[in-house]
Amino acid sequence: MKDPEAAWLRPYLRAEWRALSLGAVVTLARAGGLLLLPWPLKFIIDNVIFQHRLAHWLRGVLPDPATHRMALLDSLGLIMLGLGIADAALVFLGNRLFLDAGQRIVFAIRFDLFAHLQRLSLAFHRRQRAGELMTRLNGDVRQLQDFITAIGVDLFPHALTIVGMAAVMMLIDWHFALIALSLAPVLVWIAQHYATRLRHAMRQVRRYETTLAGMAQEVLSGVQIVQAFGREPHEDRRFTQHAAPSLEAGLYANAMQSQFAPAMNLAIAAGTGAIAWYGAAAVIEGRLTPGELLIFLAYLRGIATPARQLAKGGRIFGRAAVAIERIGEYRAARSSVTDAPEARPFPGRAARVEFREVSFGYRPGQDVLHGISFALAPGQTVALVGATGSGKSTIASLIPRFYDPTAGAVLLDGQDLRGLRLADLRHQVALVLQDPVLFQASVWENIAYGREGAGRDEAVAAARAVGVEGVIEALPDGFDTLVAERGHSLSGGQRQCVAIARAMLCDAPVVILDEPSSSLDAATERRVMAALDRLTANRAALVIAHRLSTVRAADQILVLDQGRIVQRGTHETLLAEAGPYAGLWQALNDDTATPSSYLVAP
Repeated sequence: MKDPEAAWLRPYLRAEWRALSLGAVVTLARAGGLLLLPWPLKFIIDNVIFQHRLAHWLRGVLPDPATHRMALLDSLGLIMLGLGIADAALVFLGNRLFLDAGQRIVFAIRFDLFAHLQRLSLAFHRRQRAGELMTRLNGDVRQLQDFITAIGVDLFPHALTIVGMAAVMMLIDWHFALIALSLAPVLVWIAQHYATRLRHAMRQVRRYETTLAGMAQEVLSGVQIVQAFGREPHEDRRFTQHAAPSLEAGLYANAMQSQFAPAMNLAIAAGTGAIAWYGAAAVIEGRLTPGELLIFLAYLRGIATPARQLAKGGRIFGRAAVAIERIGEYRAARSSVTDAPEARPFPGRAARVEFREVSFGYRPGQDVLHGISFALAPGQTVALVGATGSGKSTIASLIPRFYDPTAGAVLLDGQDLRGLRLADLRHQVALVLQDPVLFQASVWENIAYGREGAGRDEAVAAARAVGVEGVIEALPDGFDTLVAERGHSLSGGQRQCVAIARAMLCDAPVVILDEPSSSLDAATERRVMAALDRLTANRAALVIAHRLSTVRAADQILVLDQGRIVQRGTHETLLAEAGPYAGLWQALNDDTATPSSYLVAP
């Protein structure tokens, strides 16, 4: 883990050091067992079959082959059985330790990555496709799990075994050992040669797969529009266009993987043949016993096994290397909106929101708001009116500090929002969006989402307080009705009722309403508008208006054009001024006019 790109992984490995260390001890014991496995066969050939005398250190430990030949064979057979049982037990224990540790490590990584992504600013999320986020959160993390398991279960034990086998071969015959081990640099070169290319190929595959997943999720989430306009063939073609580079990259990766294994096997076969010839010649000359040759060949096979395993696992290691890079990129991302080091808590309830000469742009040098100034006090409703793209939603997003102004300041009770703790600030604001976001849970759970620790009774009480309990109780299971993903099982009006009840339960002193009655029928709208009057009583309410009938009673109406306030006042005063607002009002009551044409500066 010396690679800087993988440095973030170290704390997760350290957290599981006990399990990993115990797994390493078990693996070390298994490596020792693998070193012993061929030795009973050596004694069977040298001492049982050829009846060579036992080494002096074994005399008295094993039966004498000269007088107790079958007893020696029986003993060696039992030793082989015992070694096999011990190896199976150690494999089970080592695998279990590494698999469980890997599972816990991956769970911790996924949890921390999920928590980190949640806290990144909206600016980050709007640059990303949801499909890409899911690919990294699920697919890339899963690749890490495969990698950790492969390291502990395959690569690590084989590496220990190679070291032990090399040492034993050097003790038996160092000349022969050097010849046998001369194969190692060739295998290392082949592994490095193909691993580099395979890693590049896997990086390309993951990049194209991520793009394809994002495109597929985008289309499937908007399948209603796709079907409504009969665009399925178009999306088929677009999917094919996105899939083609992914297929080509995958085929190239397969080519590298397919070449990797044969190249390793060819080198191993050539080396094994040469070493077998040399060893047989050494036996004929009397420099080695047949049993010692068997040990060398068995160890050579033991060295070749991890090389083959590396060839088989090349795709796993390549994918894992790319996954480490990709997860590290997201972990390194920092939110553009964070608590300042000297951020202060905000106890109690807010009383006043103020914009002072606020300018803002999503991109440097491209402001979409220019010198916005207004105040919002408890019990007061300020409505934002303007054409699409005039900056209404952007102004609303600055209050909960989804973004920070590029100039000027937004104040809460006279304190700059950037000097307050973010969590405290957002407890002061409730949102009711034009397209409410609901989660896959019961209706009452979606309402209770507005306040930590709220239960069913509080959710029902909030719905009654806002006056929408009748709409919810008319659902098949009332408040216990399960909501589909993103609320698609409910009508637009039903989703709005749930969102308004959630805002009521939140009981924040500042409420942002993004045309909350736009999806309601006339009867439901009357109930909701009355409930909204109760919701906004004694609260500071900012209303984004898309139809003027909802803002007639606002205490102040701000008319926006291209990020600037071009008019402000009450409904009556704005009508009397005969400006953009009056033009829009006239257009809404005149079928021959175009309403949007009046929402421009005079």
